[in-house]
Amino acid sequence: MVQRLIRIWEFLAYSLWVSPLLFALGGATVAIGAMTLPQDALHDILPGFGDIETVRSLLQTLLATLVTMTTFALSITMVVLTLAAGSLGPRMIRNFMGDSKTQNALGIFVGSILFLITSLVMMGSTPKTAMIPNLSTALGIALFVISVFVLILFVHHLGRSIVADEVIQRIGKNLEETIQSVCATLADPIKAAQKAQTALPDPQGISKDQAISISASGYVQGIDYEKICEVAAKTDTRVSLVVRAGQHVLAGDIIGQIDPLEKGGSGNNIDQCHADILEAIMIGSHRTAMLDVEFALRQLVEVALRALSPGINDPFTAIAAVYRLGRALPHAMQFGYPVGIWHDDQHEVRLKALLSDFEGMLGAAYDQIRQAAATKPDVLLPMAEVLESLMRQAQSETQRDALRAHARMIASTAKRNIPEENDREAVVSAATRVLHHQDPEPKS
Repeated sequence: MVQRLIRIWEFLAYSLWVSPLLFALGGATVAIGAMTLPQDALHDILPGFGDIETVRSLLQTLLATLVTMTTFALSITMVVLTLAAGSLGPRMIRNFMGDSKTQNALGIFVGSILFLITSLVMMGSTPKTAMIPNLSTALGIALFVISVFVLILFVHHLGRSIVADEVIQRIGKNLEETIQSVCATLADPIKAAQKAQTALPDPQGISKDQAISISASGYVQGIDYEKICEVAAKTDTRVSLVVRAGQHVLAGDIIGQIDPLEKGGSGNNIDQCHADILEAIMIGSHRTAMLDVEFALRQLVEVALRALSPGINDPFTAIAAVYRLGRALPHAMQFGYPVGIWHDDQHEVRLKALLSDFEGMLGAAYDQIRQAAATKPDVLLPMAEVLESLMRQAQSETQRDALRAHARMIASTAKRNIPEENDREAVVSAATRVLHHQDPEPKS
């Protein structure tokens, strides 16, 4: 259930229309309240605005100007999104659309417009001799002034938001938050599986009568592990899942196994368990950032790959992405084992599932960047330096082995592709320090 709520929240958080819709409803509500208040009680407090026709003309002018400002803001937003898609990658658009400052700025414009429209509609049948709605007029002027300053701040924010370093820092922060959120949920299952050295079955060896076959093609957006554990306890079975969030599956793929714990368990239990499990596995046409750690990580990788492409050739952005990945990867060291296990109330193992681990995240972070930067020592050298720093924070020999493996690949890439001897030796020397980190040379 929590996984589905997270997916719904992510959809709403990265939608550009939700905040403006709420502001629009708020603007209309405030306008209705301001128009229904007794105007004579506020007549001595607020300044006078002439007759009702003058007020109508003023509000109409403010409305036309606000519509023009909103159109201008939307035009700027589209230009920024186009530039971001071209230079940083099309998947960066969702980050701009999910930016709260952008959403709230557009919301203030839309809310002010709805306030003025609602006020004019309610004022439409007011006779010329009626009390002047001074409160609504004053609020309309105040909202217009606020909108002008918001437009200035909005343009300033959009200008900063497209700077590569700013984008990298924002994506890196989201990555760290995603890692910490997922780890808070999966820490205990991972520790339990690591302690028991739990292994998963080979999909090729799962029999058809116990296999879990996926019914739709797409990305695994999320898995409700708690629900699957409850289903397994209810049907007295043990479930093993060999897929995790972020993987792509085709209809008919075997993604797990249902093993009845009761001797001579009936096929009905397996059939019921199979149907309930499929309901707990969310399949969609795209990956999710809040439930899929490697997706958030690959966004930084995409920025680096775009920067290293011949058409852009911006190694400084790639270096910034490498260092930002290095800052986030220590958080991923909490994923020390690629499997998690869940128990029922009687401490019986009900679910074993494949999870992301540090080795996989490290490969997702640096494999493609290393391949794209094969001839660029200025990028390979920071990668080796980050690996050396991560060696000091590694929590197990398995993680250190993964770091050494990447150091060897960096050294091999440098020897094979960098023609300049000094550049080549600098990269190889940095990679060698990673390999010898555990056995430093004695001081003379």
